[in-house]
Amino acid sequence: MNKLFQNAGFRRLWASLVTLSLGDALMQMALLELFHRHQYDERVETAKMLFAVAVPGLLFGPLAMAYLDRWQRRNVLLVSDAFRAFVAVGIMVWLWLLTGRMEERHLFVVYALIFVIGTVATFYLPARVALLPNLVPADRLMQANTLFTSSLAVAAISGRALGGFLAEVFGPMTGLVANVAAYVLSVVWLSRIEMPPHATSRDVAGRTTNGWMELRTGLAYLWGHALARRLVGVAGMFAFVGGLLLVEMVGYAMETLGLGTGGVGYLIGAGGVGAAIGLAICARAPAWAKADWLTPVQLAVVGAALVAMGLTERIWIAVPLIVVIGATAAMAAIHVDAKLQEHVEETRRGAVFAARGMLTSLTMVVAFWLQFGTAVLTQTPPSVVLWWLGLGSLAAGLLTLAAMRSCLTSSRR
Repeated sequence: MNKLFQNAGFRRLWASLVTLSLGDALMQMALLELFHRHQYDERVETAKMLFAVAVPGLLFGPLAMAYLDRWQRRNVLLVSDAFRAFVAVGIMVWLWLLTGRMEERHLFVVYALIFVIGTVATFYLPARVALLPNLVPADRLMQANTLFTSSLAVAAISGRALGGFLAEVFGPMTGLVANVAAYVLSVVWLSRIEMPPHATSRDVAGRTTNGWMELRTGLAYLWGHALARRLVGVAGMFAFVGGLLLVEMVGYAMETLGLGTGGVGYLIGAGGVGAAIGLAICARAPAWAKADWLTPVQLAVVGAALVAMGLTERIWIAVPLIVVIGATAAMAAIHVDAKLQEHVEETRRGAVFAARGMLTSLTMVVAFWLQFGTAVLTQTPPSVVLWWLGLGSLAAGLLTLAAMRSCLTSSRR
């Protein structure tokens, strides 16, 4: 790890990402406290908020696939953060003007601005992951992804714990101001990264192709790359589980365990402890960390933990289960990112990560919509939803593992 931090480009990118993750978490908890103070259904409004973040990835993912590999990735990150800082100021000012008289139509404006932030993130997120191999040698990618994924998870979950406390004590505006400051600070970190220009799809083609041709080429590449296709699919399954869990955790904490906004943050903070444990495991680079069977086993482990959570109303049992989920999810994300970065060629890396983002957005959009657009989940106790989700994840993981073993056995014959 020390050698990674000796790399100035990596160090500054890491600082930028941790700062942003912390700022986003503080804003989400500020909005949760806002919902609570104005007596809105916290679970439904949280689903709407996260829906507004996720749906642009589905709508604009094809554009990211078509154009992202044409541009320098560092420039994409800089422009994205500068623009998102401007939009975050808009959210802060709008809510400040409406303090004490918040109505549903006012929240629609907030969700529209969050939709804009999600649109920018559709380009930002794949560019961020695709940039890492331009800063770190191939033999350090697993360590770099381990540090990134776990640090971001710890920052996000710790930010929720801190954000819940700040929002309750000092008011929601504190988290909104902190989010704006995080975007500005990220721009400063990114502007200090020094790196030579990397190869783009324009360089390979030798001419400017239209976006439709770029999109078709990127999709054809992904479809023909068996490993990348499978990893993108697994990432989509984890995203669906995570999308449901993000919202149901709020209802589970408040309705089942009887916690407040601060308690929600502290409970989610247990996932940060789990992510740190995942970091410690992956940092040792055990041989099984690169095994193909790892992700379906991890999905099954998450499923088993969710089933156990759905069956308990005791916080001292729920906390260690959340630790297990946090550690497993962090290791799964590290495995997927490192494999894709290692095996996908330079000029198609952005398109593949954009495709993963598009599928992730699709599954999360469905997950969030189910939690505010259907009576099935909105009228079902959170503990029951967690139990259903756990059974589905456990079954999906075991079936995927069985299918992989069957394919392996057939190939040997």
